[in-house]
Amino acid sequence: MRIPATALALALALCGPVQAQAARTPPQVGIPGCPDDVAVRASRELITFESRGDRVRAHLYTPRGAPNGAGIVLLHGGTGFEMNAILFDAHAIQLASRGYRVILPAYFDVARPDQTRRTVNARAWRRAALDAAAQLTERGVPGERVALWGYSRGAGVAVDAATLPDSGVRLVVLAAGGGSVEDGAAELDLSALLLHARRDEAVPVRATRALAEELRAAGATVEVQELAFDGHQYDLPTWCSVFSTTRAFLESRMEAMDGPS
Repeated sequence: MRIPATALALALALCGPVQAQAARTPPQVGIPGCPDDVAVRASRELITFESRGDRVRAHLYTPRGAPNGAGIVLLHGGTGFEMNAILFDAHAIQLASRGYRVILPAYFDVARPDQTRRTVNARAWRRAALDAAAQLTERGVPGERVALWGYSRGAGVAVDAATLPDSGVRLVVLAAGGGSVEDGAAELDLSALLLHARRDEAVPVRATRALAEELRAAGATVEVQELAFDGHQYDLPTWCSVFSTTRAFLESRMEAMDGPS
């Protein structure tokens, strides 16, 4: 598969030997962008953090203006950190430009995908997701205002982490995700948004709907929304819709947490 020149350029900027220079250079909105993009007021830097003895790379996106008090952990899909950094970079910049603190961790750094180690990997990945969330709380975001956001495989990681007893996670957004809720996750204090295409060849829509029912049975408040798209690899207009819907969901939850003014 040929990678477009713009994507290749961004991949080099994010993952090549000029990372330090890229971190100092004002990021650019992805080309093409979304119709509701705002002026860029955010910075991107490559950081590392520790998760149970392993070093995990991550892109950290920080507002240049006043933060809005919320944070988002973006959990990539099965193609991994490098390719998903290309996919999500412009959207993460847009989120940070609106005041969110955002982190995109390379959670495969703690365990590479391996069908013979699925349980071990799942535990390592969900721990890395929670440790990424801790990076945002260390930077001033209250734990209950940090959302785990996952696409495809990352959606499974997000729900695994969010439903752990005492995870502290209260917000989760899952795009093209399935999975199940482990026993012992009853009485979840969790608000979840699940997004799915009309048809999805990789994660059947029924899997997303079944997960929604399991979350509801465990006490979570769940919204399910269908995207006007057929397939698993979303096009740009669909990603724009995913992130605008994500923002609307989180803004409504922040307002509910704040209570009457």
